[in-house]
Amino acid sequence: MTAISIHIFLQGQSTGETSLEIEEAKVLRVELEPGQTAAIIAQLDEPYASLTRLLELLGRRIEEAIGVQPDDLDENNVLTIRRIIYKGKVTMLEPDGIEVLPLDPVVHADLIRYVRSSAGQRWVFQSRKGTPVNPGNFRRRYLHPAAKAIGVKLGGTHDFRHTLKRRMRRAGIDPVVVRDTLGHKRVEQQEVYDAAKRVEVGDVLRLVGRRMAPTLAPNRSVQ
Repeated sequence: MTAISIHIFLQGQSTGETSLEIEEAKVLRVELEPGQTAAIIAQLDEPYASLTRLLELLGRRIEEAIGVQPDDLDENNVLTIRRIIYKGKVTMLEPDGIEVLPLDPVVHADLIRYVRSSAGQRWVFQSRKGTPVNPGNFRRRYLHPAAKAIGVKLGGTHDFRHTLKRRMRRAGIDPVVVRDTLGHKRVEQQEVYDAAKRVEVGDVLRLVGRRMAPTLAPNRSVQ
């Protein structure tokens, strides 16, 4: 088994910018059906159900998802990804690396409701001790057993990101918009995140989410 490297550009601790290289095992990615993800979510309690929902609907990396704080969702339902947590270390993203994701009040209703309910916590997805969810524990103790129970063998949390990418391609979404939605940007190619691009990303997340809506299981923990 080989490894791939993911470079994320971060704010330097003192001067300049730095990059973090995240090593991931290269495994065969699974493309999930909407009904399969809904079945997995239905077996999970919070915060793991809503964490899985975010991974599926928004296609974020687990390091970004566990770094979300309640204030990252504004009054207009725009979620801003400002930081990552890798091996327990919290690091702020450089301004050009920050992702802005407009959420739809209908398609993303359960996710919005859960983030709002976490007000007063430091982290949206946190353990009983008040620390961010540990990705390894999440996969081993909760996600993989839930997937196995419905006959699905997941390669990891990145399968949700892979699945969203495939859904967008099949929907005929412009590759540039796919890139912007998933945060696939090289530093030398980064552009100013303007209002038009924000609308495009919001439209894509809404479109793909609506196609999944009939099979999305309600999250029993946030009714």
